[in-house]
Amino acid sequence: MAVITISREFASGGRLFARKLGEQLGYSVLEKELVAQVAEDLNISESEATLFEKNSGSKLLRFLDRYTSHTVKKVVDRTYGRLDDRSYYDVTTKLVLQVAAEGNVIILGWGGQCILEHHPNTLHLRIVKDLPDRIALVRENHPRLDERAAQEYIEREDREKGGYIEHYFDRSVNDPHLYHMTLNLTKVNTAEALKMITEYVSKQMNA
Repeated sequence: MAVITISREFASGGRLFARKLGEQLGYSVLEKELVAQVAEDLNISESEATLFEKNSGSKLLRFLDRYTSHTVKKVVDRTYGRLDDRSYYDVTTKLVLQVAAEGNVIILGWGGQCILEHHPNTLHLRIVKDLPDRIALVRENHPRLDERAAQEYIEREDREKGGYIEHYFDRSVNDPHLYHMTLNLTKVNTAEALKMITEYVSKQMNA
């Protein structure tokens, strides 16, 4: 019943890594985009019960309610910044703790490495990538951005994520002591990194 938290640099490939790792391990993945989509679905659903019944295959959905989903969606949609609303910290911290208690889950972001710093049977990962590769990915997704604009976009996103960790947890997102491993997906390809982590989880955490 392991828990994996993944903290990532912006445009490092961390989200794709988390999803592929979840598929290989058979773990659910808790990510902001999933919760934001639940909020969208709640807007057109007659009731929360109807929505959750239709999606009963995901054990994570039962931890979500209308308030939590819409609070997260405000941040994903940039209606409010992460630091502007204490309710975001409160509901996401509660959500992370509830989901972690279930086990067999990957928590992508949310300050999970801090919230669950001393949680048993938890593996904390940091995903990074060399800046030129991150710039290339941003420009692929946003063709109108030149190299300088793409770098500024990356730096702005990293500052926001780092600022949240500093503000609410008084830690640096780059503190190596928060993590069991840091994986540079420029120097280690994704397939090799996935193999490394799945073997570690199988041998060390599910023994």
